[in-house]
Amino acid sequence: MTSIMNPYDKKFVWVIKNFSSLQLQDCYVSVPVLIRDVKWRLFAYPEENNGDHLSLYLEVDFESMPCGWRQYTQFRFTVVNQISEHLSVKREGRKWFDKKAPEWGWEDMISLTKLNDINSGFLVNGELMIVAEVETFEAISTSQVAAIRDDSEWTLLDYYSSSEEDKDDVTVVVKGFHVLDSQVYQVKETFEKHPDLASNLILKNQNLKNIYMGFLLDLIKTLSKSPKELTENDLNFADSILSDLTKAGFMLDWLRQKLDRALEKQIACDAG
Repeated sequence: MTSIMNPYDKKFVWVIKNFSSLQLQDCYVSVPVLIRDVKWRLFAYPEENNGDHLSLYLEVDFESMPCGWRQYTQFRFTVVNQISEHLSVKREGRKWFDKKAPEWGWEDMISLTKLNDINSGFLVNGELMIVAEVETFEAISTSQVAAIRDDSEWTLLDYYSSSEEDKDDVTVVVKGFHVLDSQVYQVKETFEKHPDLASNLILKNQNLKNIYMGFLLDLIKTLSKSPKELTENDLNFADSILSDLTKAGFMLDWLRQKLDRALEKQIACDAG
């Protein structure tokens, strides 16, 4: 297995040789590559119990980074069809990586049946080729997110797909925010319930707006849990994120009330 790094566009190619004969192994791991002084690698494994698919993940080494720091990353995977590029399978994601969540990817990247078909073009001379494009931004602590300048240079990767399997990952614009197709309903519902949600938003940078919307969706998900499911760390982190979102101009009194109720219930539970 070899990896070739292109330092200019942060693209690297991972070639798994003799893939068919290696499938009995639990996991295949790429050679680590250095991006902005942080090591990243890919790992893949066949998931026969999940619809017979190849799982593919991006993982970051955060051992040298202080606790509480996060790395915002946009990445695209391509399982290369070596006969026709048009038939290649592509997925794109945007994610905060940290010590608690150092990896992200898809457990159903491509069907093993399709992959192993000798006429499909994905395996040539037994070799499987995977291309990873990784765009990282300066690692920051959670408390620093609100301090990012609105004129910061953030690069947005356009999404493109050659497969019907990728429909759920298409980026859609909702109320000026770029969100994944799978998030559209939640974002629209939130704006319907709270039409003034972004009326005072001070952010102009598109990528920064998208990041904050991601924070908001994560926060809503966290506060939708029952009080028994929420830990003290969950509530402290939610309070920090809510403060950052409010400073950015989001109108979130309704979430503040929900968080306060959750804190009260937790205090009551601890007292009992």
